[in-house]
Amino acid sequence: MHALPVVRYADLSAQPWKNGKGVSRTVLSDSDALGAWSWKVSVAEISQAQPYSQYPGIQRIQVALGPGEIDLTVSGQTRRLRAGEQAAFAGDDEVSVVPLGPGFLALNLMFLGEKWEASVSTLDSTIGNSPRNEVRILVALDNTCRVGNAELTRLDALIIPRDTHVTTVGRFHLATLIPRGTGTK
Repeated sequence: MHALPVVRYADLSAQPWKNGKGVSRTVLSDSDALGAWSWKVSVAEISQAQPYSQYPGIQRIQVALGPGEIDLTVSGQTRRLRAGEQAAFAGDDEVSVVPLGPGFLALNLMFLGEKWEASVSTLDSTIGNSPRNEVRILVALDNTCRVGNAELTRLDALIIPRDTHVTTVGRFHLATLIPRGTGTK
């Protein structure tokens, strides 16, 4: 198997949120030359109590990375998230967050709900082929992860090439995007 292209988290620059209230690093997306995207995986730094940006028409899945916990409020309902727990919500929901300690990070999968069905799972074992119509993204959770011959450290990521069998070592979050309907391209 040839070398897989790994996105190194340490090489990513912080970008301001759409509302300017926080920063995140885009790990992977299908953005075009104009910056438009139908899916995006990013890591947000939650350093203070702050509202989230709204993204009408976008669905979101947030996975707490830690350390510690956050209180996530979605449309008036507050839920405490610990590392590894996730919450799904619509991009136009009113969402705010309060970190319960310093240095909290959150993995975000944002996607056009009319185009994609999506999920995020945690795995620490071998996975097989990525079907032709799916987009599968691995995000390393430990500093000693491997996909095939590629060494990854915490929060490094890669897209599993379609129709390619990969073997993993270590713990990962796996984001899976499946096109909606048979007419989706």
